[in-house]
Amino acid sequence: MAILVWIALVVAALSIAYSQQITLFDPDRKLAKPNWLSLFQTSMGLSAKSSNTLYIIDDNSCVCSARSQAHIASLTDYATEQDVKVINLKPTSAVAALLPAYPAAVLISENQQLVYAGPLSKGLACSSLDGFVELVIANLRAGFNSRFINSDAEGCYCEIR
Repeated sequence: MAILVWIALVVAALSIAYSQQITLFDPDRKLAKPNWLSLFQTSMGLSAKSSNTLYIIDDNSCVCSARSQAHIASLTDYATEQDVKVINLKPTSAVAALLPAYPAAVLISENQQLVYAGPLSKGLACSSLDGFVELVIANLRAGFNSRFINSDAEGCYCEIR
């Protein structure tokens, strides 16, 4: 009987911890602003690139960000193999009006169209198993631009302040 009570307490504690770290990526719908891509490029001081470019926004300063470091490394390797230029950006207060949280990614095609904007993945671990960006890159390389703005993902994200 004591073992069952202990298991129930452990499950309850894990559930509480999980629910406290799981949040909606973009609850205020910042990614839905008109002309979001041009506003993002201007606020980050980005110039147009003539290649598919993946911007990874992260600074490894919170628990959720720390959990995603292995995913960021594998995503960087994958993107590079797929001829996608990778640029790492810090989440600054200037971009906080446009991007709600990190770790995040913005993928821009070589013809300057938004391909993806949102979190790297979903879930508590922010792992490549739950990643969005790899699929979007594969689709882009196959000639399909999904123009995927991912506001509704739930996972472990760090708010940009």
